[in-house]
Amino acid sequence: MKAKLLAAAAVLVLLVGPGCGKKGPIHAPLVLVPQPVESLKAVQRGGQVILEWTNPESFIDGRPLGEIGAAEIWLEERPEAPSKETPGQPARDFSARGKRIALISLQPKAAASDQEKAAKSQAGKSKAAAEKPRPKKAPSRTPGGGLSFAYSLGSTGWTGKTFIFAVRVSDPKNKKYSDFSNEVSIKPQVLPGPPAGIQAEILADRVDIRWKAPDANFDSSKPPLAKGYNVYRLEPESAGAPIRVNAALLTGTEFSDRDFLFDRPYRYFVRASASDSEPYLESDDSPAVDVLPRDVFPPAVPSGLAALKSQDVITLVWDAGKDSDLAGYKVWRKTEGQPDFVCLTQPPIIENTYTDRAVEKNKRYEYAISAVDTRGNESAKSAPVSEIIKDPNP
Repeated sequence: MKAKLLAAAAVLVLLVGPGCGKKGPIHAPLVLVPQPVESLKAVQRGGQVILEWTNPESFIDGRPLGEIGAAEIWLEERPEAPSKETPGQPARDFSARGKRIALISLQPKAAASDQEKAAKSQAGKSKAAAEKPRPKKAPSRTPGGGLSFAYSLGSTGWTGKTFIFAVRVSDPKNKKYSDFSNEVSIKPQVLPGPPAGIQAEILADRVDIRWKAPDANFDSSKPPLAKGYNVYRLEPESAGAPIRVNAALLTGTEFSDRDFLFDRPYRYFVRASASDSEPYLESDDSPAVDVLPRDVFPPAVPSGLAALKSQDVITLVWDAGKDSDLAGYKVWRKTEGQPDFVCLTQPPIIENTYTDRAVEKNKRYEYAISAVDTRGNESAKSAPVSEIIKDPNP
């Protein structure tokens, strides 16, 4: 009996054994590749082509990407007009047609140790005579969180060509690059050079901006092709983009910005435009001027002051001020022969009338009014008036 049981068990092992733990086909590990950039834009501004894009936020399988390790800028130069392509489609064969013009690291650099710094310094000194330093290419952040890169056209070599750009980005961990972004094309043209000599003057109700017209185009050709100007304002303490403060193209070289706030810093710059309507074909930015408007401007001097006497008092009336930040008025008085005025109202009064009850008969009084704003700025005194209450029974 025992022998039969052992034989049955052996048969069961033979039947089941080959199927247990059977290995399936070996699959290659999934390579995480970032989604391609889909929002590349380009515009010529003076002698530069400004590229802007937003980095993808996920891998091609939908997993969140996190940070981007690096970005490559690619360029194809065509002597003829670009062929018609479906807008927004990735240029998957761009590496065969173009060339990489910039490799941008988007990862913060780790702080090097003192020993590493010394080693790099020594290595740099030994190579200084034999190797020229390469200029670093870096993007700037746009207010919306995207990236911006400026490509310089130079003064020659761009005429008669169409420039086609694309970018691709990499994952910092796997260092795998995405497919190319959508392609954007620019056919460069002669645009004016930037304005110069920008100045700002702060007044009570406006900031006046003045500048000088460019004397040439960006490629040094003349005359400058400037049909007008646009003034831009940036608030350095905010993350906002520069805004154009003029509603229509300016034909002169000055502009008054009345839409500003005191105690808020501003930065102004100007661009010349080769077109007189939107979209403007603009120059590079002029040098910027920073201003911090302070309200040091007193309200208007009160006017229309008159003195009315009665039996025992002298009443003053004057025109109400129209300043938006007006806080009140000071009433000043001096007696005949007294050298200086004395203030009768501390704190300033809000009404534009005042009754002086502390008067003596047969004594002439002279009055003046000054206006005070919310920041404590005080106007000059008004034109004075005088009055006397005579005693009918001296």
